[in-house]
Amino acid sequence: MSPSTCQVHAVVVSYGSDPERLAAQFERLLPQVATIVWVDNASPASLRQLQSRWPAQRLQAIWLDGNLGIGAAQNKGIAWALEHGASHVLLMDDDSLPAPDMVRRLLEALDAHPQAAAAGPRHFDPRRGVARTPFRRFQRGRLRTLECSDAQRVWEVDDLIASGCLIPAPVLRTVGLMREDFFIDWVDIEWCLRARALGYRVFGSCAALLEHTLGDKVIRVLGKEISLHAPWRHYYQARNLVLVLRSCRVGRMAKIHMALRQLKRFLVFSTLVPGRLAYFRMWVKGGVHGWQGRTGPLVLPARD
Repeated sequence: MSPSTCQVHAVVVSYGSDPERLAAQFERLLPQVATIVWVDNASPASLRQLQSRWPAQRLQAIWLDGNLGIGAAQNKGIAWALEHGASHVLLMDDDSLPAPDMVRRLLEALDAHPQAAAAGPRHFDPRRGVARTPFRRFQRGRLRTLECSDAQRVWEVDDLIASGCLIPAPVLRTVGLMREDFFIDWVDIEWCLRARALGYRVFGSCAALLEHTLGDKVIRVLGKEISLHAPWRHYYQARNLVLVLRSCRVGRMAKIHMALRQLKRFLVFSTLVPGRLAYFRMWVKGGVHGWQGRTGPLVLPARD
C-alpha cells in the first residue's frame, strides 16, 4: 500500500493534559491523518471542551470513566480505528508534537520494509542541552547507539516508544493489542518484543521528527542529563521489567543487558537523586510485585 492510499488513524491518549499543548498536537496531526481518535482517561471536564474545535468526522472522542492506564486506553482507540477502516494506527502521547511530514516519512519507512511491525520517529526533548538519537540495537553482546548523521537513514531497532509509533493494521491483528495489565511503562517495549518474536522487524526513521518530553523534568547527575519521573512511575518500571523478563522470548544476553541497565537506574535514583528514599522504596516494591506476578494499577495510600 503506497503512502498516498493509506488511511492513518491517530490514537491520542490524554490524562490531565495541557489543553493548549494538546490542541497544538491536534492541529499538527489533522493534515497528516484521516482521523484522530482521542481517548481520555477521565480528565477534568474542562479538557473535553476541546472537542468542539474540530468536526466530529475528523476528531472522534472516547471518554473513559476512570484512569484505565495507557495500554487499555490505546486498545480502545485501536479497536475503534480498526473497526472504521484504518490501514495504519499512529500512537501518540498527549504532549508530543509531530513535524509536518512525520507521518509521510514513517509511511515511507514502512513501505520500504514490508516485514516491518512498526516505524517510529527520531524524537527529541527541547529541554535537553544535547540532542541524542533515541535509536538503539543490542548486537554482539552490547548496546549500539545508531546515529542519524544521514537524515534519510532508516535503522532496524530493538524497540520504539509508543508516541509516534506507526503500526500497519494487519500487524496489529496478528501481534495483538497492548498489555492492559501493565497499566503504564514497558507497554510499548513488550509489544515490540512480542512482534519481533513473531518474525517482524522494528524500524526507526531519522527523517521523521517528533518533539517529545520524557519525564517531568530534566536534571543533571554526575554531569549527565537524566529524565526525572515521580517515584510512583519507578514502581511500574521495576515491576513491568520483571514481568517482561519472565514472559518475553528474548535471548539470555539481551535479558541480562536489560536488567543491568535498570539496575544502573535503580542505583542512580536510590542514591543520587533528591527524594532517593521514595525511589528506593518504589523500585523494591515494584521488583517484589513483579516476581509475585502482580499486575494492574498501584494503589497508593490515601492522604489526609
